[in-house]
Amino acid sequence: MKKLFFLLPLVAVVACANTAQGKLRQTVFNLDSAYHLLANPMPDVMAGKVPGVTVSDADKVLIKRASQTVFNQLSALETSIEAGNSITETAVSSLQADFSSLTTCWLGAKEGTMPTTCAATFPEVSK
Repeated sequence: MKKLFFLLPLVAVVACANTAQGKLRQTVFNLDSAYHLLANPMPDVMAGKVPGVTVSDADKVLIKRASQTVFNQLSALETSIEAGNSITETAVSSLQADFSSLTTCWLGAKEGTMPTTCAATFPEVSK
């Protein structure tokens, strides 16, 4: 009986993911984890501390802009989730697309071949 009691929180989490909102929320949490894994080495790479990897100043600006875009979307969705509000499939799809683009841009920048689509995907915001 004790073992069953300890499994109740897990069952509750699994049950939540069976609803549309649960699946959207799980997607946001998964992307948050993936974002942090992707972003973890960025400061060292940007600072030139990784041997064999050189990122141009222009690419650094673009990567920072792309990373900030994804971070802002994650933060907004997580704030909605924490407040108990619904999130939309459109917002999650936008996050997925931007995360995919960030990944492509980041990998290209590390290889010294920034894809030309990156600047269009993450345009400079006028101040």
